[in-house]
Amino acid sequence: MRLRSMMAATALAGAAAFGAVAPAEAAPSTASGNVGVQYVVNAVFYEHRNYGGSTLTSAGDYGCDTNSDVDWQRSSMPSAWNDEVSSWHGFSNCQARIYEFTNFAGASYGAYTNSNYVGDAMNDEASSYKHY
Repeated sequence: MRLRSMMAATALAGAAAFGAVAPAEAAPSTASGNVGVQYVVNAVFYEHRNYGGSTLTSAGDYGCDTNSDVDWQRSSMPSAWNDEVSSWHGFSNCQARIYEFTNFAGASYGAYTNSNYVGDAMNDEASSYKHY
């Protein structure tokens, strides 16, 4: 598995907020910052079903590989996004799985490239996610 750094960008009401997202396995970084690094979108999560409402963009310096292992993960959603996800689009060969609680605990839904609705049981319940 390739180890990578990851950023998540949250777009809410026209404003973007950035937060760190952990790769599947953390390793010491040899890079001296993110200046000049270009990120690729791995998934866009939506507030409402059928890809509507506000969005949370998950991005990294690479997409996902074709192995079945975890490529990217976030053990807790940004506070504004806890229990808000209703649908998502995957990009860069990534599938997503959402979890009911932080640290990938509780019920889960996925792994799918796209989901126009996470179902009644998981709607507005996601607190963490992984990309495969």
